[in-house]
Amino acid sequence: MQPLEQLSLTIQDAETVDDIITILRGKYSLAEAPLLSKTTTFYDTFDWRLYADNRLCSLRNQSLHLTDFSNRDGVTPLAIKRLRHRFWWQFPPSEMKDTLADIIDIRALLPLVTLQQSNREVQILNKDEKVVCVVTLTELDPGNGEVIHSVQLSEVRGYRKWFSRVLRDLSAYGSPQPHTALHLFTTVLDVYGRAPLDYTPRFSVALKPDMAAITAATTLYQDLLDTMQVNLPGIIDDLDSEFLHDFRVAIRRTRSGLSLIKNVVDPTINARFKDHFRYLGQLTGPVRDLDVYLLMEDNYKARLPEHLQEGLHYFFEDLSKKRRTEHRKLVRALASPKFQAIIDDWQTFLKDENNLSGGAKSHAPIGPLANTIINKRCKRVFANGRKITTDSPDEELHELRIQGKKLRYSLEFFSSLYPRQEIKILIKNLKRLQNNLGDFNDLSVQQDMLRQYLADIKPGTIKSKKLSAAIGGLLTNLFHEQQRIRTQFELTFQQFAAEDNINLYKKLFQQPFFLPGTDKQAKK
Repeated sequence: MQPLEQLSLTIQDAETVDDIITILRGKYSLAEAPLLSKTTTFYDTFDWRLYADNRLCSLRNQSLHLTDFSNRDGVTPLAIKRLRHRFWWQFPPSEMKDTLADIIDIRALLPLVTLQQSNREVQILNKDEKVVCVVTLTELDPGNGEVIHSVQLSEVRGYRKWFSRVLRDLSAYGSPQPHTALHLFTTVLDVYGRAPLDYTPRFSVALKPDMAAITAATTLYQDLLDTMQVNLPGIIDDLDSEFLHDFRVAIRRTRSGLSLIKNVVDPTINARFKDHFRYLGQLTGPVRDLDVYLLMEDNYKARLPEHLQEGLHYFFEDLSKKRRTEHRKLVRALASPKFQAIIDDWQTFLKDENNLSGGAKSHAPIGPLANTIINKRCKRVFANGRKITTDSPDEELHELRIQGKKLRYSLEFFSSLYPRQEIKILIKNLKRLQNNLGDFNDLSVQQDMLRQYLADIKPGTIKSKKLSAAIGGLLTNLFHEQQRIRTQFELTFQQFAAEDNINLYKKLFQQPFFLPGTDKQAKK
């Protein structure tokens, strides 16, 4: 059965709405319902995880709804008067909780916009006084002083001609759009100057191969600075741990760019900002480290028998207290003149056209330079990886992890210069290797932290005994896990260094780079 059509026209003002009512009264027999009002608040994560899954989350009529874009409930609504929860694990057992867990993971549900909606329904009747079309006059108040007026037309089954006739009568008032929950959502967001998916942690900057290297570099750096600045309020308000994570990733990418894209920025300026961003990395490190450990609570408990888990409860209580202290320190540092001076200095540099004559390669085309940078990094990863044996010290895996990260950042920086699908294949294969090396390194760092924590436990109390037993058991488990991951390295690297993958690197980065509109190889 074909779905009934619903269309919406956005109207300029209340006077126009009155004109529409006058027209309808002059042409049709009407049944007018009383004015109905409701409040709706839309929610999503900061990085739009629900929207990306084609979902809209809204609190209305004292229920939390998770619908598709047409406003059909795919999940049983959860009766709730006020949303006090930010994370899925704070919800009562329900289908809503399980669905949110699968989609938003560790991110918080945040209110996007709250609107007051007033609806006045007008039913159009035929001579038999049957409803043949429904017109709804709507007033939306998003709370910013800009009221939105609209008219919705809803088809009644069996009366398609009446729907078309009313639509023609109102065609002078605008172009009709499908009336869906998505249309309502995007209309209200637009009032606030926002659009769905206006933030994503994925790094993607469009470069052109003949673009001057300094222009390409500053374009990359500006995008990363924008990411830092947009995440700053969420860090200060402590909304969820991913704000700080994305902030730190932008810092690391910036530092890598300053190291990888050499002789483009003036060397003196380059060194100054490398120091600045190293400081920012150190500044934000303690809170991020504690975030990572706190997110491991369920994982750590699952590694121990039940009788040892109480000791871990004390451990995570201590970490939570320490994180609150470290977060207060971080907030003070982010409000300090030193932090603001670094950000202002970097922004001024990126916007100052006088900097375009910076390093020796500032005016070189970025295409062939990107080839050189990536080729150097991939050769180093392949060479160093082949040297590692079962007898190699852990430090060699740590060094390979760093080299892999530099290669990953290089591929991401310049991905727009190469075929999209082939770059995706390379990043996917590299990510598999990085996961192995990253897990190995993380387990090493975790063991170091736990050993230090164990050494600092003051003996003599029941709590300290339970703590020591839990930490000791956890250390043993993590050690065996690290050894298991260590034995997987050889196979993981063999897969990364497979002939197809090597040939793809050669095809993309060891061939001459031809600039658009030329038939000659660009000079490196």
